[in-house]
Amino acid sequence: MNETVLRVRTLLRQKLLLSVVLTGGIFGAYLLLQRNTFFPTTVLQPTGIDRLMPFVPSAVYLYESIWLLFPVAPWLMTSEAELNRYTKGLVSISLVAFALFFFFPTAVPRPKGSQEFNYLYATLVQIDRASNALPSLHCAFAVFHGLCCQWVLSSGRWAGKIKWMVWFWVVGIVVSTLLTKQHILLDAAAGIALGIAGYSVFFRVGRVAPSSTSHSYSPD
Repeated sequence: MNETVLRVRTLLRQKLLLSVVLTGGIFGAYLLLQRNTFFPTTVLQPTGIDRLMPFVPSAVYLYESIWLLFPVAPWLMTSEAELNRYTKGLVSISLVAFALFFFFPTAVPRPKGSQEFNYLYATLVQIDRASNALPSLHCAFAVFHGLCCQWVLSSGRWAGKIKWMVWFWVVGIVVSTLLTKQHILLDAAAGIALGIAGYSVFFRVGRVAPSSTSHSYSPD
């Protein structure tokens, strides 16, 4: 059977449960914090670099492609240890960001008439308000998942070109946060740092080889 199918089928029930619980829980908490603020919101001002970046509403398609990146690494993991590391990293990144959103709420100015651009962009700004800016969870999640993909794709036929494709994708998502004016450079930099930290704590510390190199697959 194809190695990809074997990887996906391994621990299938756990992966399905994690997908629903983590995605729903994190997104729900994110929206809850956006709609309930208890401290004054600081509006962050764009830097010179941000002002040089054009506003490209169509970049929203790349921006939203993060939802396709999300399942790649966890669904290719083949051990509970890997899934536990992934879960702890993702939850920790979220909790740090949520604490900042709660105690130090921030927002970024959006282009005027943002509802008048393409349908997907208009839908995005209706759901995702201009707050919860610093750090950019979008950038944090993109970088964290890119690093997790590199972990999973570190051996066998998963090496090489596929990892480069993933990193081009991650960089594209990060840049899209600036092109859509969802975030400014400061938000993106903080998000990147948070994503790297979340990965480093749970994957780099006490590093062990990915499970694919040490045992056969056992679909659940």
